[in-house]
Amino acid sequence: MFGYDLGVDIGTGTVVISVVGKGVVLNEPTYVAYDTESEKILYAGKRAYYLQGREPKGVEVIQPIRNGVVSNYSLACDMLRFFFNRVLRKTVFRPRVVASVPSINTDVDKRIIISVLINSGARSVCLIEEPLCAAFGAGVDPLDPSGTFVIDIGAGTADMAVVSQGSMSQIETLNIAGDTFDKAILDFLQSKYGLLIGLRTAEDVKINIGCAIPRPQPMTMQVKGRNEITGLPQTIEISSEEICYCIKPYIEKICERAKELFERTSPQLVSDITDSGLILTGGSSQLYGLDKLLSNALSIDVTVMPRPNLCVSKGCEEALKKMHILDRYGYTFKTKEEVRTR
Repeated sequence: MFGYDLGVDIGTGTVVISVVGKGVVLNEPTYVAYDTESEKILYAGKRAYYLQGREPKGVEVIQPIRNGVVSNYSLACDMLRFFFNRVLRKTVFRPRVVASVPSINTDVDKRIIISVLINSGARSVCLIEEPLCAAFGAGVDPLDPSGTFVIDIGAGTADMAVVSQGSMSQIETLNIAGDTFDKAILDFLQSKYGLLIGLRTAEDVKINIGCAIPRPQPMTMQVKGRNEITGLPQTIEISSEEICYCIKPYIEKICERAKELFERTSPQLVSDITDSGLILTGGSSQLYGLDKLLSNALSIDVTVMPRPNLCVSKGCEEALKKMHILDRYGYTFKTKEEVRTR
């Protein structure tokens, strides 16, 4: 196999890798399980994800990269090297990589991400903001001068931007997303029912009956956990209305920030967005009723892209094809020498 160019979406919840001409080739959770004594990685991806909350003694499961920030450098390198090897197999050619990062990442955060990617096997790295990648993945032409409003809601952050001609005129980022909803559900069940559950269970509740607006036909679900007082197993039944109630404050904050971004946007771009509507991407954009809630709050049409969790990675792939355009806006590949990696 000759060299591949890779588009990498390093999300809080998942790592999605695309190859130019092949599309998405890897979609794995951003988790590693490692031995606490030797600090050597045992599993990465799905196996580590399902082990969370069930770890045997001497094993810990963590996310070495959260919200585009590296929390454990060596494990982040091991995890991405494992994923790159699965995609590249035995090739001797090191790939160029376009990777997405949250809009609010500092220069230091970006340098560390580049360092991790290069030490994981990349030849050179170009970082592009997540909402811009999401726009490209949704089919927005980098040369189109009209404005497009994109909101990417993943596991760790909600990134929103007004995109025009291959660059962002306005950006906004909140640390409110899928993980926040999971934690809200976990805390709600503990405070109201005295039921202790794991994050995986909270995520299942969100996926199955979670909603941003009340459902026409309310749904219920049985949830199993441990009673906070007795310590014994307990099963309760909760409704979709309860889940809607507990995550509503966080949904409203996303709507408020989107309105504030509109207030800073030029009238001509707002006119363009009124015609084109809002593009919603990211895994958490699939929450029932979120598109309708945003549409009512902003008075524009909202479109949830097909397979929204893959849009950012596809956008990285598109960016690789159009680097001659993005180069005009300062998006260039950095090598090991340029960022002084370890």
